[in-house]
Amino acid sequence: MPRQTNTTRLTEVMGAVRGQIPLLVGLSCLLNLLLLVAAIYMLQVYDRVLTSGSLDTLLWLTVIALFAAAIYGALEQSRRMILGRAAGWIDTELNTPMLKRAMEARLAGENSNAGIRDVANLRNFYAGDAALAFLDTPWSIIFLAFMWALHPAIGLVGTAGAVLLLGLAITNDLLTRSRQKRAEADMRESHENAVRFVDAGETIGPLGMARQVFERWRLGHARIGAEQQSLRDRTTTILSLSRSIRIALQVAILAVGAYYVLAGAITAGAMIAGSIILGRALAPIERATGAWRSFVAARSAHANLKELFARAGRGEGERVSLPRPTGRLVFEEVFYVPPGSRDPILHGVSFALEPGENCAVLGPSGAGKSTLCRLAVGAWKLAKGHVRLDGADVFDWHPDDLGPHIGYLPQQVAFLPGTVAQNIARFREVDSNALIRAARLAGVHELILSLPDGYETEIALHSQLISLGQRQRLGLARALYGDPAFVVLDEPNANMDEAGDRALIEALAILKQRKATVMIVTHRASVLKSADKVVALHGGAVAAFGPRDQLIRPVQPAASAAVASQAAQPGRNAPKPHEDRLSAAE
Repeated sequence: MPRQTNTTRLTEVMGAVRGQIPLLVGLSCLLNLLLLVAAIYMLQVYDRVLTSGSLDTLLWLTVIALFAAAIYGALEQSRRMILGRAAGWIDTELNTPMLKRAMEARLAGENSNAGIRDVANLRNFYAGDAALAFLDTPWSIIFLAFMWALHPAIGLVGTAGAVLLLGLAITNDLLTRSRQKRAEADMRESHENAVRFVDAGETIGPLGMARQVFERWRLGHARIGAEQQSLRDRTTTILSLSRSIRIALQVAILAVGAYYVLAGAITAGAMIAGSIILGRALAPIERATGAWRSFVAARSAHANLKELFARAGRGEGERVSLPRPTGRLVFEEVFYVPPGSRDPILHGVSFALEPGENCAVLGPSGAGKSTLCRLAVGAWKLAKGHVRLDGADVFDWHPDDLGPHIGYLPQQVAFLPGTVAQNIARFREVDSNALIRAARLAGVHELILSLPDGYETEIALHSQLISLGQRQRLGLARALYGDPAFVVLDEPNANMDEAGDRALIEALAILKQRKATVMIVTHRASVLKSADKVVALHGGAVAAFGPRDQLIRPVQPAASAAVASQAAQPGRNAPKPHEDRLSAAE
């Protein structure tokens, strides 16, 4: 079945919402016509009932008016339900594609302003009274036409008032549009920073950074709040002025009506009806002025989502499902430039691994080892060149097709809300045999059983019970789940103890037996001994690549002393005492 592109999905969702517009316009027309009932009823009571004294006429006019009021209520409920369903449709159908596309944009190094808040703003516009205000505003013409039918002078007063209020609404838009957009973006960034500070509490608290960090955030948030308050004050001022003008117009319409009643040009009923109709004509315009902020937020949200979904997403559209890869990996003149920079982290990287080979990645800090790993699994989009797995560009594979065949353990192991079993099984349908096999291979089965609920333990609730080394071993189990053909491990034993090291070495031996291709970043001799090849990076380029035995040698005594000195310093990733330290040959 062909996959649906996010762009197509956005078009379909908004198209479905716009498809309700003709029905909403029709309902709005009927509703605004029914709003004339009160004015017509008043006109008839004054001009017919009070002059004739007919109770039958009053009775039937009242029955008709009440029936019209019941119809109005049913139609208004229908209109609100349609808009409510449309708002729910937007929320349900856009949130997941938006998250997926935002993640892909971030991995591809693209800047995007779109987020959950944009979907919420779009939903709130349709779910609230803002959409109703804009649906009703065009039908003010009906009320103005009725006022002109009563008397041209009354119609002129009503038209002048409507134009004046509409002009105030347009002025409000011109004065606040760009500032409102900037304020929304700044407030979104402020909220994101607040979440980051909470997540970094383990660092902020012990280092005594809380007062300075939160004071800095408070000042920035206060500045943004002051800007938004200024915009609200301006909108409120215009809204208050609009209401004041509306009251003045009510007085003016009664004064003009009374004058023409005294002149014998219209009846008293027409004067009262004109006053009622003026209120109906101006109310939607006044409501639209108040709803303008919601409209601006929805318009900005739609623009952000449109920009996000317009970009070609990874793996979108119909693609041929490729078979399980054998593990042949080829880097072809790969360049990677981080977003916002002109200097490449990797440049001209080329090497190839055959199926079943184990390749160790060496190099000093900042050489580009972790970047190489991310490019190998298609997490980041390269600037130039190709990373091919079995001849197909890794970034061109759809993640749903490639994911089950690769294993990846990054330096920073992250788990998602859910159980241990769900995280290891990558939130796919849990295969108990595969789950336990991966856990045993990573040497973490007994650890999982010791958790409060075993494999059903919620990681988010018991994260403090899991050490960094244990997290790495759980991450290793996730990487090994499903017997992947290609495995990338970035410093997998940086926080592991001796038992973890043994489990890792045993896992590498089993992967070699299964003919899985492995790329591992490490400097520990025990792990390097399992490597078939070594790629040494320096300054973002390949300094050496070839068989392990040709590129590494025992460290000289002076270097061994330096290693021992490093091991004596706390916090260093020093080798275990029983390990033989190896280094890249010069």
